[in-house]
Amino acid sequence: MTLTDIAIQNLRRRKGKTTFLLLTFILVIGITVTMNTLAQSMQNDLQKSLTQYGANVVITPKSEHFTLSYGGLSVSGVNYEIKRLSADVLSTIQNSQDLHISGITPKIIGSVAGINKRYLIIGVDFPSELKMKPWWHIKGRQPGDREVIIGSDLAHKETLVIGSTLELNHQNYSVVGVMQVTGGSEDNGVFTNFRTSRTITGIDSWSMIELNTAQPGIMATRLRELLPEAKVAEISQLVQGTKESVDRFSNFSLLTSTLLGVIGVLIILVTTTGNINDRISEIGIFRAIGFRRRHILSILIREIVLVSLAGGVLGYLLGELTPTLLAPLAFQKTITFQFHPLMALVAVSTSVLIGIVSIIFPARQAVQLDPLVALAYI
Repeated sequence: MTLTDIAIQNLRRRKGKTTFLLLTFILVIGITVTMNTLAQSMQNDLQKSLTQYGANVVITPKSEHFTLSYGGLSVSGVNYEIKRLSADVLSTIQNSQDLHISGITPKIIGSVAGINKRYLIIGVDFPSELKMKPWWHIKGRQPGDREVIIGSDLAHKETLVIGSTLELNHQNYSVVGVMQVTGGSEDNGVFTNFRTSRTITGIDSWSMIELNTAQPGIMATRLRELLPEAKVAEISQLVQGTKESVDRFSNFSLLTSTLLGVIGVLIILVTTTGNINDRISEIGIFRAIGFRRRHILSILIREIVLVSLAGGVLGYLLGELTPTLLAPLAFQKTITFQFHPLMALVAVSTSVLIGIVSIIFPARQAVQLDPLVALAYI
């Protein structure tokens, strides 16, 4: 019979205490994994929201501003030395390896004369723009050369529909789509592709470049270094409040996990100390029949390793299953069961480590006891 067989038999003979220890490990690991799984899921949802809400960094041409002052009274000034965003700017951004960009949408923006008014012309790359701005809904189709899409307010004011013709800069352009209401300046705009917008406005540089990234603050700082000729601004998104809440929940999960680990160590320490004290006579018999101190210490450690290993595995499974039931009730969201190898390894390793740390001190004290003193307990 090996030392592992002896450890297993000892656990079987003490079913009640073994079950209590096993449940302790399961609860400590299960609660910790549950909270960390919820926090990770919330962070993933936040990342998706950052992408769905559109651009969070905007690049525009840099210009110098001259402010006028008369007798201490400041009035509107003028912009001078306006620098353009050439095509090389977009290439520089796209070729930079350290910029983790999930979306990029350059624009050409200008105004041209119509029959009775001036129109706002916006040249975009529609596939990229619609991906970054899912709230854009177009009735009709995307424009080709010499074709445009008009905003909802402009269509209503000018009584324009799909198939109408719009005169821009003394040239006629076919209306192939109408953008539904967005509540922004898009409702009065005229949208087309880059080639047509350059033809209409005569602008051959970028008026604006919008970017989407998971770390807008870091990205904006890096872009300012990379593009000294441009103005880089970070946009505050509606998800900023959610991000703060997620960060607080993540910190709370980390703190709770640490406290649960400490409480688990204390509970298991008290339990194992009591178990070993109850087994003094058994340890004395082992010593009397020839077991060395290291043999007895090995048996005790193997017992706790077996229990903590089983508790860690079951606790991890419980921690991954619980969010699938809890999330729809508490957070109105659905979390599917997923196996995370790294989290599983950390959970099981932590469980075993807690068990070993909890038993080392009482076990060393027990094996140091004189065999004759131990036999006196029989």
